[in-house]
Amino acid sequence: MTGPSFSGVPAVGTTFEPTRLTIIDAEAVAAYARASGDNNPIHLDEAAAKKAGLDGPIAHGMLMMGRLEAPVREWLPGWRITRLQVRFMRPLAVGGGLSIAGRVAKADTRGTSAHLILRLMLRDGDGNPLAVGEADLTDLREA
Repeated sequence: MTGPSFSGVPAVGTTFEPTRLTIIDAEAVAAYARASGDNNPIHLDEAAAKKAGLDGPIAHGMLMMGRLEAPVREWLPGWRITRLQVRFMRPLAVGGGLSIAGRVAKADTRGTSAHLILRLMLRDGDGNPLAVGEADLTDLREA
């Protein structure tokens, strides 16, 4: 007996071109602060952000992370994110653009389901790196 056969599993090195995400504006940041309870003034108040050495209010890191799921699901329909890890390198100014790109770092079809590891890069609207991340995915499509 042989194991399951998986078709349509992207090869290691497959890239997913940058996808622009919606701008994270002050309204989105305020809504996230209310929902999460993270009311740190650096996210909501210009003077507090400047006092902290920033140019102005910054988006919550977890709000940016939450925006990653949709493009990954569009790139890989039928796959489920089982782990998402992000390391932030610099903040995103409120009102700033955000994009994500990805590359398959590992593809494993041994066992009963296929698994991928994607390396992710988040950039601001000017193309400057904001964060790097990694997502583990499991194929939920029929084998």
